[in-house]
Amino acid sequence: MGSEANSSEGMEMESNCPSWDSEAEYMAEYQLLGNIDLLVGGYATIALATLGVCANILAISVFCNKSFKSNFNNLLVALAVFDLLFLVVCITESVRRNFEDRSSNTSSFSGLATQIHHRLFPYFLYPLHNILLTCSIFMTISISIERYLAIFHPLVYRNRSYSWNLSCHILPVLGLSVIINAPKFFESEVIYDGENSRISLTEMRFDRNYSVYYQNWTRFLVLGLVPMLLLIFLNVRVFIAIHSRKSSSKEMTYSTILLLIVAIFILCHMPRVALNIYEVFDYEQISECGPPVWSMIFKNFSNDILPALNSTINFFIYFLAGKKFRRSLLNLAFCRNDRQDNILSKTSFRTADTRVAGHAEEAAKKVKEIIEMKKTGVSRSSSII
Repeated sequence: MGSEANSSEGMEMESNCPSWDSEAEYMAEYQLLGNIDLLVGGYATIALATLGVCANILAISVFCNKSFKSNFNNLLVALAVFDLLFLVVCITESVRRNFEDRSSNTSSFSGLATQIHHRLFPYFLYPLHNILLTCSIFMTISISIERYLAIFHPLVYRNRSYSWNLSCHILPVLGLSVIINAPKFFESEVIYDGENSRISLTEMRFDRNYSVYYQNWTRFLVLGLVPMLLLIFLNVRVFIAIHSRKSSSKEMTYSTILLLIVAIFILCHMPRVALNIYEVFDYEQISECGPPVWSMIFKNFSNDILPALNSTINFFIYFLAGKKFRRSLLNLAFCRNDRQDNILSKTSFRTADTRVAGHAEEAAKKVKEIIEMKKTGVSRSSSII
């Protein structure tokens, strides 16, 4: 009876997992997964990340001009730096997963380079990849908070110190990102077999409580749901306030750029959050049967190419929405100096000031003449009396 019960339980467990009609169908699905992995997670991600690296370098070069000095632009520089570093790590990770051997051998130069990559991966590249992604998410929230303060608390915004951006916007982002991703330093390790090496997961990564409470729930809430809700709340309020009052063209430009950044951010990160929701609520099935093929295919888009697209596209937002950014970028491309434009604007202000000053002097002279005429009239009348 016991053996029959065990066999029936085994049949129930097997029935819970999806099955293939034939081995050919199984091989076809995993061959499709391998091809999408190579095309999307490999070639497409590397090409897009390379474009993004160049674009963010250009954005940083433009925003570092003196004419762009403002709190908002300084935060955009910080976001571009985080995106730039994230894309560089994306390239190394795509190369490791799609073009490197799983196990390295020091007998050849390529094997030696792979082993160096293996040594850097567990305690540097893998945690750094997650930290930079978190920095990019939190930096977008920080920029939204900056705009919210500028619109709804202008006195607090204007009375801030010079180091406010660093101490209240950038350092908290870095600190929180490191704290949240601290467990990532202990998720993987390098296994050596003589001269060969390979990357393996640690026992902590396979622990059920760790997977459920940190990998699924904590990261879903802290890096998915809460950032999305915060960004929607802050930017909807800023959008309504900007369009319900007469704001300067500068404020309108800043708000337009931020709204576009947030809209693209939500579109690029929503699939990752959706996949995370699926993993949270279907954890038992996944741990028992493994992730389905569709989720692994979907992950190539949600966790690889879309975050890279989000870190790349901000440059094009600045270019399309910012007239001053386009002008400075063209000056940079043609080796022209932005000071010429500034000199022209300053001289125009000076000429306007001299015209106003000239009119003021003429008015003052007329007033003096009128006063003198009145005085002379009074003196004559007194002499007649």
